[in-house]
Amino acid sequence: MLVLSLRASSACLLLFSFLAAGCNRSDEQIKVYRLIKPSSESTPPDKDSLASTNAPVKSTLERVPSASSNVATPPNWEPQQLSEMRQASFLVRGANGATADISFVKLGPSAGNVLENVNRWLGQLAQPPISPDKLATMIQKVSTPRGEVDVVDLSGKPESGDEKTDGRIVAGIASDEGTSFYKMRGNRALVGEQKENFLKWVRSMRSDTGDQTMTQSGAPMSAPSGKPQIKWEVPAGWSPNPASAIRYASFAAGDGSGGKVDISVITFPGDGGDDLSNINRWRQQIGLAPIDMNAANITPLKSGETVFATIDIAGANARTLAAWTRRDGHAWFFKLTGPSPTVEKEKVNFGKFVQSVRF
Repeated sequence: MLVLSLRASSACLLLFSFLAAGCNRSDEQIKVYRLIKPSSESTPPDKDSLASTNAPVKSTLERVPSASSNVATPPNWEPQQLSEMRQASFLVRGANGATADISFVKLGPSAGNVLENVNRWLGQLAQPPISPDKLATMIQKVSTPRGEVDVVDLSGKPESGDEKTDGRIVAGIASDEGTSFYKMRGNRALVGEQKENFLKWVRSMRSDTGDQTMTQSGAPMSAPSGKPQIKWEVPAGWSPNPASAIRYASFAAGDGSGGKVDISVITFPGDGGDDLSNINRWRQQIGLAPIDMNAANITPLKSGETVFATIDIAGANARTLAAWTRRDGHAWFFKLTGPSPTVEKEKVNFGKFVQSVRF
């Protein structure tokens, strides 16, 4: 049985040339992490949005302060650096080098239904897809203060080829004001040992004040004052998309012939993960293999007093332009993704958009 997980999304651009754990459970000791509740303005994203890993949000959305809550985690869950997608991330170590990775991600309703996500995870474990009838027999309904979570427990062949780090997925998915994914993936035995701890964590996260944006330093993410944190000029033809908990801003654009691109602005406290990990995740999202930093071809782009790193990633049918920068304790990611011909038509606008940014 597995617990459901989520889908992903990301960031990189280029203007001139690119514009182109221990095995033992402990119920007596806990660690506490602060959470911040997403904006109450969140609404479901446009079903036509291309955001495969992040739900859209309107451009004027500001993160607002809210009451924090305490979410307990076992002492052997090691907090990991957050990324553009993850709002919570942990690593558990077991005997003989075994590990399991635990994550929480919240997206919009367009993140896919339970069957779609389960079949995607089964594919990652070299298992065949299942039917809706089969899925119904596999789902464990976990009751929480905010409703039921559909949980599955899947086993198969390690995608990495390493049984110490992969081979089993327990994941849960919940739909309310978006789609929440809770996922534990790793060594088969270790995931089994940690499953009860994982389910307790899911229930804690879904307390009355749960499912909030987590900062693992123990302090809530800083919220803006009455003044905007950032300003920009939106190109003609770009239309704002509805709000969500993940995106600071979101836009859509089309070429008039049915092709559409998705533009996102996302910010996180901290550095948002290392550049190569982000680049390789974006590459994977459009069907490309990972690369090393020497092949990344990152290009700087100056915007006022800010210098952005940019990249252009082209796949067989899709293309991503991304730009990112880190300042004042936050990482900012700007990304445009869509069909290659439409991205090509919008790359100049995307470059001008990034260059118009002022903090």
